[in-house]
Amino acid sequence: MAQTKYECGNLRIAMEDSLKADLEQRGIMVGEIYRLIESFGNKLLMTKATGEIDFTNKDTGASLKLDIQWEDEESAVVHVKELTQNLTVVVMEDAA
Repeated sequence: MAQTKYECGNLRIAMEDSLKADLEQRGIMVGEIYRLIESFGNKLLMTKATGEIDFTNKDTGASLKLDIQWEDEESAVVHVKELTQNLTVVVMEDAA
């Protein structure tokens, strides 16, 4: 689990071990997923969103499903629920 402090509060990112293992097996670096979420974490906190959010890239069809739960007024936990197979291609292209 990773935790980052932002202007709007604290954000923790959680991912099940089984999902981490699946991503690693597919060649996706889990740390990159954490960094991706951290890059828009402040915006997530500002919106005060709650529940499931589905980010889908219209060009590639890659999808990232998150579940946001608030612990208090300034602290939220983002649970990474699912990443589509197409994400492998996106992550590899972005890293190059």
